[in-house]
Formats: sequence, structure tokens, C-alpha cells
Amino acid sequence: MKRLMTAVFLTWILLGSLSVAAVAQDQIRGPGVEEAKAALEAFIGAWNTADNAVLRETMNFPFVSLFGTRVIVADEPEQFSTDFAGMRSRNDWHRSAFDFDTLQILAASAERVHCAIDFHRYTSTGEDYMQGRVMYIVTKQGDRWGLQMRTPIGGGIGMDDAAYEVAFEGAKQAVLDFFVAFNSGDREGVSRPLNYPHVFMTQGGLAQAGDSSARSVRPDFDRMRDGQGWHMSTIDSLSADHVSANTVHMNLVFSRWHLDGTRYWTVPALWILTRDDGHWGIQLRSLLPATFGAIAQ
Repeated sequence: MKRLMTAVFLTWILLGSLSVAAVAQDQIRGPGVEEAKAALEAFIGAWNTADNAVLRETMNFPFVSLFGTRVIVADEPEQFSTDFAGMRSRNDWHRSAFDFDTLQILAASAERVHCAIDFHRYTSTGEDYMQGRVMYIVTKQGDRWGLQMRTPIGGGIGMDDAAYEVAFEGAKQAVLDFFVAFNSGDREGVSRPLNYPHVFMTQGGLAQAGDSSARSVRPDFDRMRDGQGWHMSTIDSLSADHVSANTVHMNLVFSRWHLDGTRYWTVPALWILTRDDGHWGIQLRSLLPATFGAIAQ
């Protein structure tokens, strides 16, 4: 019990020390970055063919589209399609483009990259009729890189400080509640700070949960204790890349510890939190490969 309370207290200390502001990051370089850029170039090139079969070749599946709290998962390539004919008829869409000068690498590894980039859509006369920013998760499956998750970024421009703080604190509290429940070994408790449908992306694959009864959102703590010697988890760092009234993108690094105080696993991750009917919850989790230690996913 003493060590459990230490874990909970440490979580509070780590979160309580965070500034209520997005933490600026230097552009990340390293393994996976150039491959992710090439995958984005291939995707936008395929998009401009207006041929879904060609576009699917630049994606990895299952593919996740996250629009606010609306989650669409295409488990197989044939389940994904874009209505290019409708875009032409409604907006005279002719082509789209990424502005690679705006590309931000949020996190990178040899198998997974989190990034954000501005896009533009043009009519047949060259009018730039739509602009926006999208966050992508680019992954390596086998020997091939492709896009596996997309979510638009918007709604944060013009927020006053009070609204920003309310959104950030709401999202931060959901993260805190998750770790407190996790360190308590509370399988029911860890499901409450989530929003559904919930998506969990790891190196081992993608798990979906339609509601809190799904096994994928109820960790087997006994198995973790017996198989890993897990005793507690801590948040090592937490920052927000994007904050709006209803969505916050959190970059975090967390660690797992043995009873004797030895750290045995450290993982960087992206958690996307949304506000659904007033409830802040974690809608999507994406884990990068461990930077310290290794356990089975």
C-alpha cells in the first residue's frame, strides 16, 4: 500500500508541475522521419489521381479516421473510400497539396511517426478554396510505410486563456484519473477516463473498444505482475501539441517499475483526448516503441 500511494503521489507531482500551455518542440530528426515524409508525398500524389484503389496502396490497415468523437476504422482496404466525384460536384475540386514547409514531426521511431501538416484544396481554376491542418500517424508494416491514422486539427485559434486552461485541465485530469486507476489495479476504473469508441495502437497491432466492457480497455494486472513484475507506472513527461475546446493532443512518456524501485520499461506515446457530452476522455492511444527495456506487446 505504501508503494502504491507513492506511485499515486508521484503522478500528482508530475502532473501538477506542468505548465498550462503547449510545449514547443524542436523539429525531431532520426529514424523514420524521411520515410514518413516519403509516405506523405506518396499519399497526396495518390489522392490527386482520384482513384481509391491507388490511394489505398499508400495506406496501412486497419486505417483510423478520427473526426472529433467520431471514429471510423477501415479494417480492410476495400472498406476505405473517398467521394472524389462528390468533391468535384460540390466544390469543383481539382487537386490537393501538402505544404511541407509546415510539416511538424511530433514523435518518431523506426516503425512509427506522429506528424502534422497543412493542406490545401484547389478548384479547376486554381482557387485555393479550403485550407486546414491534419495530424497523421505513419507506420511501417513489413517493409512498407503508409498512413494509418488521420485527424483534423482545428478549433484552437483565437481561444482565450481561460478557455484554453479549461480544456487543458479537463484533458489533463482524464490522464491523471487513468494513471491513478491503473496504479490501483482497478480494471473498471481505467475504463472510465476513456471515450468510446476507443482505439489503442501499439507495435503489436490495433485494438478497438466499442464500450467499457471490451477486454482491450481492461488490463490484466495479475498477468502484468506475474509476467513482468509490474508494480506501478509513472508519467515522466506530458505536453500538449494541440488544444481546442473539445480536443487535446497529449504527448507523454510513461514508465513501468518493479517493486524494488527499478524502472524496466519506458514508452513515448500520443493520447488524443476529446470532450463528449461534457466528459473529457482518452479517445485514441498510440504507443511508440519502448526507448528503455522491452516487453511483449
